[in-house]
Amino acid sequence: MKDLLYKQSLKMARIFTVMTLFIALTGLQTFASSHAEAPLISMDRFADNTDTYAFRSLEPGREGFVTLIANYIPLQDPSGGPQYYRFNDTVLYEIKIDNTGDGLEDIVYQFQFSTRTLNGNTVLGMSTVNEDAVISSLTDIDYNMPQTYSVTRIDTRSGRRGMVLGGGFIVPPSNIGPRVTPNYEQNLGQPAVYNLPNGGKVFAGQRDEYFYIDVGSVFDGLNLNSIGANGGIDTTQGYNVSSIAIEVPIQELTRSRQIPASSTAPDAVVGVWATASRRSVTVINADGTRGSQGAWRQISRLGNPLVNEVVIPLRLKDAFNSLSPVNDAVAAPFVLDPELSRLMSFVFGITVPPAPRNDLVAIFATGIPENSITGPGYTTFLSDGQPHEYLRLNVAIPITPIANQNRLGLLGGDIAGFPNGRRPFDDVTDIGLRALAGGTPFTPATNMAPNNTLGDGVSANPEGPLLTRFPYLRTPNQGNQPRSSNQQLSETKRDTGNLPVVGTDGLFK
Repeated sequence: MKDLLYKQSLKMARIFTVMTLFIALTGLQTFASSHAEAPLISMDRFADNTDTYAFRSLEPGREGFVTLIANYIPLQDPSGGPQYYRFNDTVLYEIKIDNTGDGLEDIVYQFQFSTRTLNGNTVLGMSTVNEDAVISSLTDIDYNMPQTYSVTRIDTRSGRRGMVLGGGFIVPPSNIGPRVTPNYEQNLGQPAVYNLPNGGKVFAGQRDEYFYIDVGSVFDGLNLNSIGANGGIDTTQGYNVSSIAIEVPIQELTRSRQIPASSTAPDAVVGVWATASRRSVTVINADGTRGSQGAWRQISRLGNPLVNEVVIPLRLKDAFNSLSPVNDAVAAPFVLDPELSRLMSFVFGITVPPAPRNDLVAIFATGIPENSITGPGYTTFLSDGQPHEYLRLNVAIPITPIANQNRLGLLGGDIAGFPNGRRPFDDVTDIGLRALAGGTPFTPATNMAPNNTLGDGVSANPEGPLLTRFPYLRTPNQGNQPRSSNQQLSETKRDTGNLPVVGTDGLFK
């Protein structure tokens, strides 16, 4: 982590590099989440940051707080036992905030995990039969590999060592199934929400993968099952993720340490992104155990979704994951003419705005200043004159009640939604497709059908609505329950007691 006390000197040392990005980052876009987006992180899934969310808390009575969520460990099969899924004890997970617009973190929330094993003689893993093989509480002795964590805040007041907000918080086990983890949300999920001294809350544990997208069709050259609101396939349906969520008073995120007087006040917008880091040296011992030492090295980063996947070229993806937003000049030569926009023009036969795409710079790289299109009072602008890639949240823009939210955020007239932060409800896939195609009011010449009606055919999570309370993400899918993509065997091939027969073509019959 960068030394926050030397922030200004770091900024000056990099200013000439970052200036290049201001002109070049004219094609920065996003429309999905990031799962295994770079070669190295694809082989290190327990450090892979998949989605980051930032929004004013929606729970009644919590309007004075901001909820920050960072998801890790993508596409968890709920039945993937016996070890199932837990945070990696050797990874430093962080949520970072820039409230001055220079691309360097002013506030950091660090999460570090520790796992212990109660019964090393079991053939199982996360659960065991110390008593009755049922995990009915966070402290149940049949929770065989309980994991705890600490939360530390680092800012200029606390110095590099930071201030510990709390520790010993228990991570609930994965949702193994109705016999081992019965009444999961009541017994394990909600009790894992802990209060913090500042009045906020914190949670770390498995949740439903609420992000919805027809991934297979998108990466098959935009071979979408549908380009409208319906008819697509939610590829992530039935999977889980591991979420870190923290709720923070608004005034603890702003540069003034006050609640902004208005949505256009200088302290109203904050930038948010999440990272994962490992020690620089890993040691494999003779008995197979592993240790780590040395300085922390950032290996995963996520602000706006899918930037590394669809903007950064293959040879620089791993490098991008290691950078701070102040160093985003690595993307400069490759985004003047977004490749995905050109693909959309070819596939859909549409005219897209020519490069350079200054509209996308405003949306994703510098923030949107007050303008005649979005109207007075709306801004997400946060920049020192250079673009920095992260979510931007205006903490003074009023909350839209859950019942009145529009999945298209700003494009749907809901100014509390993306790109003003990001709520789990927001359909960033459809928003991003339309922005790339120039189907927004910022590019009036192409703001017409089909550019401004494009979608991937998935406009909601089919598993149901979000929770109405912190941490908002749904209860994780349980292991002893088939996912929608699981296919049962036909009656003629099930429970026959016979071995399969190999035909002359070499296939099982």
